[in-house]
Amino acid sequence: MKKDIAAAIVALAIIGPACADFSPYKYIQTYTMIEPAPSADKSYDDGKIAIRFHIAEKRIFFHLTNKTQEPVALNWSEAAFVQLDGSRLPVAGTDAIFTHRRSKPVPTETAPGKEETDFAAPVKNVERLEDWSWYLTPLFNLTDEKAVENRGKIFGLDMPIRVEGEWKVYQFRFKILNVVPTNQRV
Repeated sequence: MKKDIAAAIVALAIIGPACADFSPYKYIQTYTMIEPAPSADKSYDDGKIAIRFHIAEKRIFFHLTNKTQEPVALNWSEAAFVQLDGSRLPVAGTDAIFTHRRSKPVPTETAPGKEETDFAAPVKNVERLEDWSWYLTPLFNLTDEKAVENRGKIFGLDMPIRVEGEWKVYQFRFKILNVVPTNQRV
């Protein structure tokens, strides 16, 4: 029995990677947060909220913690992705991005002491392929040699959040530290 399990594991290790597809992206990027405070792990804490970001090819994931005694709310209809050229694009998150509500997403609330995980993606990056089938295009060019021109550029996410009854626009800015070629599998 143990030999059969070991043989299956070895077979999967050899055959499994051969079945994977190559990613259509020829480059990957690394990032750091530069505003509102520098952070290599892309986290921020002002004592009222704590937030940590993970930037993927097509969206910006975030984990928000409400550190106050009141609910905090994210106003999605005023939130924006700030492109490399400084122009702003409306965004939507999990609840609205693949629906007719993506152009007018409703605010989301996080209860006192609670945490919320979501993502933000530019609404214009959503393509409806057919009924129940959607495609989200990447935030940046990652497919040709021009991708390396992104190195050193800055982009951002503006998040209007109601904290303790007051609206504040948190302006998170990220710098593309490096752009490297890859032949990663998916």
